[in-house]
Amino acid sequence: MQEAVQQADVTTQILYNRAVVQVGLAAFRCGYIAECQTILADMISTQRYRELLGQQIQRYNQQLSPEQELLEKRRLLPFHMHINHELLEAAYLTSCMLVEIPLMASVDTEEQRRRIASKAFKRQLDMAERSAFDGLPENSRDHVIKAARALQAGDWERSKDLLLSAKIWNLFDNSNEIKEMLSKKVQIEGLRTYLFTNSPHYVSIAFSHLSEAFSLPVTTVTSIISRMIYNDELQASLDQKDQVIVFSRVEQTEVQRLSLQLADRVNSLVESNEKALDQKLGQGQQTDRSKEGGEGGAQGQRRGGGRTGGNYRGRGRGRGFQGGAMGQRRTPA
Repeated sequence: MQEAVQQADVTTQILYNRAVVQVGLAAFRCGYIAECQTILADMISTQRYRELLGQQIQRYNQQLSPEQELLEKRRLLPFHMHINHELLEAAYLTSCMLVEIPLMASVDTEEQRRRIASKAFKRQLDMAERSAFDGLPENSRDHVIKAARALQAGDWERSKDLLLSAKIWNLFDNSNEIKEMLSKKVQIEGLRTYLFTNSPHYVSIAFSHLSEAFSLPVTTVTSIISRMIYNDELQASLDQKDQVIVFSRVEQTEVQRLSLQLADRVNSLVESNEKALDQKLGQGQQTDRSKEGGEGGAQGQRRGGGRTGGNYRGRGRGRGFQGGAMGQRRTPA
């Protein structure tokens, strides 16, 4: 359905986008934070999600005829069926905070930090850091961004208070469960961020100290650290006898760091070349099928099916409706 939604009519595309957004919000309610970020990323990044959800007409530098404007208004949904855009944005930014802040703490160079961060969240975070006056949060976006900055600084308690003080979570039916889930996620990601940031400064650290600092059971702390070591996110080992984590200091030389950057760029280049080759082969197969399916004419040969695919194609940004924003996933470079 994701492949065919681009050829569907506008009403079907609106219904598809609304269904995908509801799936993203459902993932957020169930605590699947990474899945929520992945599902909502394409929709939020377009900056036209109100139009794609059939809730508002947005036309930039384009004049619509009275007939076209009337047709667009007929596609709009009534107010009681609208999806709260502030709740949608808060869920996405919160997912980005819980996913991206530990990753930003784990990288070594600014280039890697620019590559892993989502653009919408990174833009909001940079604007908050450049702000000369840091006042009280005024809306849900300010609550999430200030909570992200506090989590980045290692103050998970203030981050939790700022995040849970947003009134937007009361729109959920199970708001108490949502707040409890977010509180636990902030504690866990605060522990991971702390380990990524301060591991070069420690030789070893006790589980009891981390358990007391982040108000987590020792078993939970042990499980989190074991998973980080297993996924090669943390260079350390567990000492079960003394109940400590022993860090292995691996300092890379300049040549090793440049070699790793070169390897990452080569992998990105290989992936882009493979993607371009797949697209080219796919178009070639479609052309072959169209030639086979063409009917013989008076001259014996005729190219059939010159235009493959559906009749509807979304126009460029700001030049008409382009539904199915979630139809294709963007593969990070």
